[in-house]
Amino acid sequence: MRNKFHLATLAIVFCAAHQAHADSRPLIWDVSRIGDNGLKLRTGLQSSDALQPSAGVTTEVLANGVGAISSVPVSIWGSILLRSSQSPASLRATQADMDFDAQEGRAQFLLSEKRNWMQTSSMDVVSRRTLALTAGAEGKAGVAVSQTYRLEFPDLGAAFATTGAADSGARTFMKSLSVEKHLSRRATLTASLSETDRQPTASLRFDYAIKW
Repeated sequence: MRNKFHLATLAIVFCAAHQAHADSRPLIWDVSRIGDNGLKLRTGLQSSDALQPSAGVTTEVLANGVGAISSVPVSIWGSILLRSSQSPASLRATQADMDFDAQEGRAQFLLSEKRNWMQTSSMDVVSRRTLALTAGAEGKAGVAVSQTYRLEFPDLGAAFATTGAADSGARTFMKSLSVEKHLSRRATLTASLSETDRQPTASLRFDYAIKW
């Protein structure tokens, strides 16, 4: 119980920091909840030039089922926009991201492309492709690719998504279907059905995030 109180205190401190930095646009403060007993804080700096470079640190405070803090992972991240184009009915962006896990000595480079088409006034189609290269401290390397298609309905605050992903390191192929519903600007409920190596799994997730 005491550790749960500490997690709640951290959330209040992070929210208070928002009041001090809300007018400093180069600063990034992104606080979100992880599972039942965890918090994630993503901080850094961002630029408003054409490439939109940003970099910073992600800190997670994770607790076990009884509320005791089990780990505090820390990672360093960076991001840069490689290409962007926009028309009245579509948007396309290619981005490169880097993440280094200081605790495990694991590095990941992610190349992603996102395309958005406005099919009608009430529905958007979003496509996202990713290529991830991962290198571990023991010399292990892996390649993972994924493709996601989403039908988004802004007026309803809902989305339907299908994803396919393959990971050479884990030697797995995953496909999933999910339905998302925005309960508010900060809260989202997601129901999903995924299958990995013919093992289907159903899940229901609630996300709440504070961003500024």
